[in-house]
Amino acid sequence: MTTRGMWSRAAGPSWCLPVAGVILLAVVLLTIANGLAWWMWAPVFFAVCTAGCGLVRVSVDAGGVRVACGPVPVRTVALEKIDKAEAGYARLMDMGGFGYRIMPGRHALALRPGDALWLTLTSGREFVITVDDAASAASLVNRLRKKG
Repeated sequence: MTTRGMWSRAAGPSWCLPVAGVILLAVVLLTIANGLAWWMWAPVFFAVCTAGCGLVRVSVDAGGVRVACGPVPVRTVALEKIDKAEAGYARLMDMGGFGYRIMPGRHALALRPGDALWLTLTSGREFVITVDDAASAASLVNRLRKKG
């Protein structure tokens, strides 16, 4: 018998897309009122980065754990490279700050403090992703690993 399952959640803060929209609207209005200025590229870049944080999705299935930003895959961890999965609390400062962080012994995608999926890899390293309902994701990863 094979265990099947699929779990997927948005991992980014819910405020990212509206804030990016407001910034882009402000740039458009300023451009209409004053013309295009060189400094307007900075808020456009910031808006695109902010929107990207709002489009992060974490999914678990027989292929492993995937993190994607919109249609762009950020990282995939195959089930056979995962030693164990747990759910726990993550503070941004413990993760090295906001964003994708690489630290000795740990990679982390921390977009907010709170519920997180903690993966211990067979290499001994950790991969931590802040995402709601991490307990369900960890449970599915562990079930798929045992049956795989």
